[in-house]
Amino acid sequence: MPMPLPRALTAVICTLALAACDSPMNQTAKERSESSALPPATETRLATSIGNEAGQHTGDQSGFHLIHEGPQALVARAVLIDETSVSVDLQYYIFSDDTSGRILTDKLLQAADRGVRVRLLVDDLGTRLNNPWVTPLDNHPNIEVRVFNPVEGQSRIRRGLEQLLNLGRINHRMHNKLLIADGIAMITGGRNISDGYFTSADVEFLDVDTIAIGAILPEAAKTFDEYWNHQVSVPASELVLENEDAHTLTELRDRLQQRLHEEEASEFFQAVKDSSLAQDLAQGKVSFEWGKATLLADPPDKAAEPDRIPITEYPGYQLEQIVRKLQQRLQISNAYVIPGEPGMNLFTELEKRGVQVDVLTNGLSSTDTAAAHGGYSRYRKPLLRAGVRLWELRPAAEREHRMHWFKDKSRATLHAKTFVMDSDRGFVGSINLDSRSIILNTEIGVLIENREINRQLQELFQTWTAPDSAWRLELDSEGDIRWRRTDDDGEEIVKDKDPNSTLWQRFLTGILAYLPIESQI
Repeated sequence: MPMPLPRALTAVICTLALAACDSPMNQTAKERSESSALPPATETRLATSIGNEAGQHTGDQSGFHLIHEGPQALVARAVLIDETSVSVDLQYYIFSDDTSGRILTDKLLQAADRGVRVRLLVDDLGTRLNNPWVTPLDNHPNIEVRVFNPVEGQSRIRRGLEQLLNLGRINHRMHNKLLIADGIAMITGGRNISDGYFTSADVEFLDVDTIAIGAILPEAAKTFDEYWNHQVSVPASELVLENEDAHTLTELRDRLQQRLHEEEASEFFQAVKDSSLAQDLAQGKVSFEWGKATLLADPPDKAAEPDRIPITEYPGYQLEQIVRKLQQRLQISNAYVIPGEPGMNLFTELEKRGVQVDVLTNGLSSTDTAAAHGGYSRYRKPLLRAGVRLWELRPAAEREHRMHWFKDKSRATLHAKTFVMDSDRGFVGSINLDSRSIILNTEIGVLIENREINRQLQELFQTWTAPDSAWRLELDSEGDIRWRRTDDDGEEIVKDKDPNSTLWQRFLTGILAYLPIESQI
């Protein structure tokens, strides 16, 4: 017979459980103020330029401009915020307290000071714990901050208790990345707001975003509103922070000015300061590729009430249906590739029909998640046997710096989530090829029907899989994996173990490969 808990301990647990049950998560959306996208700007220089550009195309067309260099991706976000006169809506998994995060926070404050309405939606696990300087923005009369699916609790004990009591809910995170400026331009793709995604960090991320204008904007605004007004998007004002995490708007302004002054020599600060992108956008000098496009976005209920959402509404499922109909090629750049049985069946079916499937992902030396690499490593031989051509990214420290955004001895990791489909379509988004992304988290991306975008993504894939960037994986006569590349002199280099890895790393991922955790990574 189990020993009874001491009364005092029982009382503490009951009190904490009741407190967790009484958290803001239990309020309905109707008890909070709802808001929706404001009418698009019409009289700004950016609105005029975009209107002129859109006027040359039919009403169902959208324009896209790809960005794969990190500093330019930060500049694009800063410029769009600077150009707003009506509204800025932002939705991010991570919004860090670092140089890039502070630059954009300052831009948001400047926009709000001139009367722009700002709505910032962040994921709790990705942002609030690591950046207590986000929530003070909520004190500005023109800014509202909401936290998606928060883990409520002031103390570590209470927060830990809620994680135990509500693991099923908390396990679903908002992985979306979206910025909408004045209802006329948006940025989406793979990048969070953190220095590594814009290349000034110990680990630098290869990634792709797109600026989009035209017919896709109303759908993006609708999607943002659905997340913003959902019951699990909790106003920051309702969340109780620990005392050391609570800051005033004045403290935020003072800290921003001090830190940005200290960082004005940084590559990020200089990139934003010296950029001509605002002028180029206003003068119509930025080239947009036009075509039909589809926004693929998970409904927010995927995180709140997943049993209510049919799988047909998942972007991963929708992408799969498109991929099944391909006739020529599929080129995938993705941080995490854990295809599972459904993915293996899909790739095998494509190869049997003569569709060439090429995949670039992270190697053991470039991954940022050992568990994900462990899960992926079990599929390398099956993928190769199925006819998939497979590459793994090399760490940046070994490169000859042909791609200028790699600096010093920082390590590169692939973070992009792109598809090249036949010769006429491309996909850019936040969706990884693993169970967490497809089933648990919410995601977003755009399917673009345009041959030039397809060509640009294909060219980027070829650059990233070149010998000085990636290892090509093959099976030898014994069925073992060999990693191959050629050096600058044309001499072939062959490895029989994960390149640039240690015995401990291989041992650890070998164990992780066979743990029953694939559904969680």
